[in-house]
Amino acid sequence: MATAILLGIPARYIKTARSAVGNRSDVFDPWRIRFVESPEKEPQISPREVKRALALASEHSDAHILGFSAQQNRQDSANQIKSYFRFRWFDHGLLRFLGSPDPSPFVNQLAADLAEEATWSNRVKPSALDSPLLVPECSFEVVDRHRDLWRHVCSYGDPGNIEGAERAIHAFWNFYRRRIDFEGAKQSKWIDRGDRIFDEDGERHGIAPFPRGWKYSYQIEDGFHFDVTCSTQRPFFVLDALGGRTRVHSGAHINLDAHGYVR
Repeated sequence: MATAILLGIPARYIKTARSAVGNRSDVFDPWRIRFVESPEKEPQISPREVKRALALASEHSDAHILGFSAQQNRQDSANQIKSYFRFRWFDHGLLRFLGSPDPSPFVNQLAADLAEEATWSNRVKPSALDSPLLVPECSFEVVDRHRDLWRHVCSYGDPGNIEGAERAIHAFWNFYRRRIDFEGAKQSKWIDRGDRIFDEDGERHGIAPFPRGWKYSYQIEDGFHFDVTCSTQRPFFVLDALGGRTRVHSGAHINLDAHGYVR
């Protein structure tokens, strides 16, 4: 069962929101709706609420976070979530209908958004460790036409976004997933523009700190990382999630997690 976490709704709306959602449970099946409320009068998200939302999301196998915020810097909150769990903004202006005799504009929009989210889960969300979406964007060098893969995956609000994400995933797979001689056998591996091999089948060791064990609401196997080598056996450089540039000697490798952090 999928879980929708509504993040940033002021506490004064929570009781009415629960009632409005409960009265239309038929349109939300099979979604579970959870709330991480804001103590403020207006929809806002603080670092404390982000932390609570991430912790709550990790308790569910398919968690989607919908944010409510009127803050000018609200994108800061989104950036702390969207790589780990599916995230989208909800029109916080619809909260006013929770105080009216007819809350249907809020309920109907929430139902429509969650219907789109269900489609996203079925057609876009990673489902295995060889998903292109687990390759770290900051480290894997691509040609220009594939740079928008991760943007497509995070988009929402239009059915065309899901179709675009599917096309981008398919194109990425066809271009960078190659069958090569690797460790004495023919294997399929990710190879980027710089001839670097991102091997997802290496020995599992170490556990990434929370929430880096998640990507796009997919829970990654403990100890998972990429062993990055060069197909031409030459020295190479790797950019990591912190902006560092690490030189790797000929014949050596570097461990990167799915978000591009050096392990």
